[in-house]
Amino acid sequence: MSLYGADDSNTNKTKAGIGIAGSSQSKTVVFIDDTEAQLKSNKDRGLNAPGWWSYFTYTDQHGITRHKAEQLVYIAKPEANASETQSDDTIGADVLETITLTSGNQPANSTSSSGAGTFAVTVSVDQSGTPAYVWQRQKPGSTRWTNLAANTDTGITYANFTTATLGYSGLGDDSLDGYKYRVKVTTSKGATEVISNGAATLTFGS
Repeated sequence: MSLYGADDSNTNKTKAGIGIAGSSQSKTVVFIDDTEAQLKSNKDRGLNAPGWWSYFTYTDQHGITRHKAEQLVYIAKPEANASETQSDDTIGADVLETITLTSGNQPANSTSSSGAGTFAVTVSVDQSGTPAYVWQRQKPGSTRWTNLAANTDTGITYANFTTATLGYSGLGDDSLDGYKYRVKVTTSKGATEVISNGAATLTFGS
């Protein structure tokens, strides 16, 4: 009898994880069925065949999302998609959801008023998933995008950097003029990531 089961029960997930070597990377054991293996969003993450997978994602030094997927074992005739029990749709999507970010809904430039302002994005999804947002900043003359936290930069405080509207406050001068901002959007149903155009620029107004 095979060590690996053909459904995504907790017991089978634990067995599948036995072969994963310990490391500093936070790896997730994911079961992919026949339906999921055919979806483009899963293929984009490297999950392109039915069976058990070790999956890891990270943001590289340039702010780009990277995916590492290693198939632990191929499973022929796995359980049906409707029978799954694990909450892993952000990794192994059940349906092909698409995020739409039109040119008219890209984040616009922001000029501060009393040291504060916002950058905002509007997206739509076609399978009722919940969008998730990660805002990033790029300094003038750099190609690197950095995920934002409240205190990422001196002289400005960021807020709501995991929502559709990034806020900032405490800007006291024009030393950050020319900083650019973009947002990476995914969904609770595992849609392929969409990134805004990165043209939104900060200018000190008052």
